[in-house]
Amino acid sequence: MRRTVRLVVAGLLSVIATAGIPAVAPATAAATPVTGAVFNNPTGTTAQKYAIVNRIRELIQGSPSGSTIRVAIYNTTDQNITADLIAARDRGVNVRVVVDSDRADETAATTLISALGTNRANASWVVVCTAGRACIGNLNTPIMHNKFFLFSSTLGAANVLVQSSANLNWSNSERYWNNALQVVGNTDIYNSYVAYHGDLAAKVKNNDYYRTTSVGGVKSYFFPRAGSGASTDTIANALSENVTCTGNTSTGTGTGRTMIRIAMWSFTRVEVANVLRSLANQKCWVDIVYAESTPEVLAALNHDRIMVYKLNNADGYLVHSKYMAIEGTYAGVRDTKLVFTGSHNWSYSALRENDEALLRITSASVHDAYRSNFWALRTAAGG
Repeated sequence: MRRTVRLVVAGLLSVIATAGIPAVAPATAAATPVTGAVFNNPTGTTAQKYAIVNRIRELIQGSPSGSTIRVAIYNTTDQNITADLIAARDRGVNVRVVVDSDRADETAATTLISALGTNRANASWVVVCTAGRACIGNLNTPIMHNKFFLFSSTLGAANVLVQSSANLNWSNSERYWNNALQVVGNTDIYNSYVAYHGDLAAKVKNNDYYRTTSVGGVKSYFFPRAGSGASTDTIANALSENVTCTGNTSTGTGTGRTMIRIAMWSFTRVEVANVLRSLANQKCWVDIVYAESTPEVLAALNHDRIMVYKLNNADGYLVHSKYMAIEGTYAGVRDTKLVFTGSHNWSYSALRENDEALLRITSASVHDAYRSNFWALRTAAGG
């Protein structure tokens, strides 16, 4: 069996050389993981384009025998990642992967399925979600849209969570702006993802799966969430119930007004747009870079204190991140800096149908990294 796996990996490296996927491995002297953000730049160098992919590869390669790697990914065509995961299993790491059924026929996925098998009684396996459905979501035609990675131990750190917006394919590195948030050592949040990953793998359908965990300035949210309207819209609630627009002394605008920055691939929920407009009426400032929206949402965002930029160019470059960075008063605390990020677009399918994860972190350093990235996105959008 071990010899077979080595042959599979060797074959993969041959495929990589002809697939247009950079086969350069990440640096061998990878740093011990700490909580922080990673961003790619699709217009930059190869290293900048593949910054997220290479960080994930470092974490896979740094996982020791006896540890466990858990992955939930909507779309993977990256043969490097597949080879790394097979090699990890070959050296004694438990590798457990959930993939969406729509993309399970990609070569990278089928090779991984062949190598790891699908029997969850074993230490390593791949689960393919229900055809035409998500793993958990069962309303209409949902997808398992997650992009997260869990490492019980890697590079000298325990309980490492990477929540990304990026699929593991060429376009998400070479054409799309994405982000990944790495959270290290928050055992309760890590375990909330472990439990969610287990529920994805079990494929028990639940159209009101919604649950949250909040510990140490970090909060996880898992979907789908049943309901209709703003009262059961997680983003609309977070904004309307927690954001105050004035009174800051060291964050936000020069006059102490709360600043909300949004990078969003798909923004179609008018309930969220209406809350943002209401906050603008209360003197918050809102800055948005988006790829897809609707006339109804864009009309609601037409306000003197809301700036909107479209980043979805004819040459295929677009914003694929799904994050919101807030600096100002949140939950009654002035001068707060926090970020929401994940696979969760501001679309109705992300809220009501799909398997999705959203992560909120209160951290000045993380916020400021996202703010810098947002400014780069806005520049790319012509703002």
